Amino acid sequence: MAAVQSPGIGNPGSFESADELGRQTLEAAEEAVNRFISREAAVDGDCGVSDFAGLAAVVKDLILLCSNGDDYGQRARFSLESAMGHLEDQFRQVLISGTYFHPPDNLQASLYDSIALPARSFSFSSITNLEAARLSSFTESSSDGSPSYCTEHSRDSLSLEKVHMYLIDPEASVLLKEIAELMMLAGHASRFSHVYGQTRNSTLMQCLCRFGIQIELKSYNPTAASSEIGCNTLVYLDGQKVEMWIQALRVTVGTILPGERQACTQIFGSSSKVEEDCFARATAPFIQQLIAFGNLIANAKEKQYEKVPLLLQMHEEFAKLKPSIEALWSGDAKDMISKEASMLLDKLSEEALRLLFKLSGEQINHDESYERIVLNGSVLSFPQYTMGIIKLLAGYSDTLNLILPVEVDSDSTVTTSPWKSYLLTLLARLQLNIEEKSEFYKDERLRNIFLMNNAMYVLEKARSPDLKILLGDNWIAEQLLQVEQHATAYLRASWAGALFHLREIVPRDRKTLSVHVVIERLKNFSSIFSETSMLQTAWKVPNPQLRQHLRIVILQQVILAYRTFLKRYGLLKIPAKSIKYSPDDIENHVLDLFEG
Repeated sequence: MAAVQSPGIGNPGSFESADELGRQTLEAAEEAVNRFISREAAVDGDCGVSDFAGLAAVVKDLILLCSNGDDYGQRARFSLESAMGHLEDQFRQVLISGTYFHPPDNLQASLYDSIALPARSFSFSSITNLEAARLSSFTESSSDGSPSYCTEHSRDSLSLEKVHMYLIDPEASVLLKEIAELMMLAGHASRFSHVYGQTRNSTLMQCLCRFGIQIELKSYNPTAASSEIGCNTLVYLDGQKVEMWIQALRVTVGTILPGERQACTQIFGSSSKVEEDCFARATAPFIQQLIAFGNLIANAKEKQYEKVPLLLQMHEEFAKLKPSIEALWSGDAKDMISKEASMLLDKLSEEALRLLFKLSGEQINHDESYERIVLNGSVLSFPQYTMGIIKLLAGYSDTLNLILPVEVDSDSTVTTSPWKSYLLTLLARLQLNIEEKSEFYKDERLRNIFLMNNAMYVLEKARSPDLKILLGDNWIAEQLLQVEQHATAYLRASWAGALFHLREIVPRDRKTLSVHVVIERLKNFSSIFSETSMLQTAWKVPNPQLRQHLRIVILQQVILAYRTFLKRYGLLKIPAKSIKYSPDDIENHVLDLFEG
């Protein structure tokens, strides 16, 4: 379409008066606006803005005419309103069609290929397999998969390295900037601000949906301790969904929000106020969605202690990114986001502390049958569970030292770190639980096996690098001493009776030493050894080094005493049938012990 030729208000030319000039200018502008509005979209998709310069000239004429207080001014304002409505529609159309969508065959590959910013606070190599999380594929912006908008831009004309997923194409930004500046000149910035905020927010929210972050904000109350929707939603939350929330947070802060800020600067940079308003409208609900989802996780009230490391992971990641988040906004939007971000950190800390104090203050009951306790004597599930949680917590020592209360002595001196103090309390409670559980064992020998096994398990797990340094050599030595004490008590209770019958026989007169006494001693030893070895073969010592150590000690004591006994009284011609076990038999039976 040919550009509209405006006569111009300041050049009367052949017109007879300024009034006549104003009338003709107004009529020409009204006619041009009507043509722009009524014209159908061109086949090439230019949406009626290919002659933007002509429309801009008409709008500027109308702006000047609006200053008149006569009928011309009223008519000009009406025509300008129509032009603004048309531009508002075009702004929306360009904004939607100018957003680049890359429909990938492989979602994870598209993240690497399509998101490229020179500086970001994380590496995409840390993102796990996103396809495993059943994320839906990206949508396309048109039926043939290629974006189209007024400047006839083709996806092939841009290098993929410069394309930002879900962000606005640079060529579309140029046209959006021209439209925005023209509408700002006419005093209608609020119209495209609303359009930009609503449209971009809807687009950005699709990013969160790809990460599985989707809740109804209308029913979300950030100040509530918990809510019905929160509890219902979080029944099915697991570590994978928490990891997705963290990944979404990283992508948002590292790529999406900086990219959106850059787009706002490019389009609305001539007015910092408009730029801030558009950015806040587009992104504030977006980041609120992330914060709200984090609050839903924190508000779950199930007594699941394995949730604590997830809360600490969220706290650590969010605290690290919070300054970057707040730096993107200003004014009221910044105050609102900062407040909600602080509330999320407080909630994560509060919930983590609630579970930590429960973990250290009460016995954790798990299903353990009485028969298994009596027959086995192995490590039960609650020490394994507790040490597993401790191992996970050790990776968040900095955050734990931040949120746990500080303990001070009488002169207000901090004697140890909060995390170490908590850990020692938790381990002391665990030891008490183990001792209480050992009371179920009526057999003293098996009770000591149980205590030895569990003390050894705790010691083994506490020797990990993070915990060993924290607990110190003294604690490790004390725990090792407990293992040795239980092992010694077991050996005394199990084998002292058998060894008693292998001690030297001291008769009043050596000539009166009867073979029957020796046979009786061998019989008693064989009976006790048979009962002990048969019973303890079913007992369990899971630590291979400890199991081998016990066998060696038993062999050293029993076989040595047995060989000595047989050698000492062998001249009495003891019947072969009275010697039930050979030394090799004794060794084979001992090597079968503690297999469970």
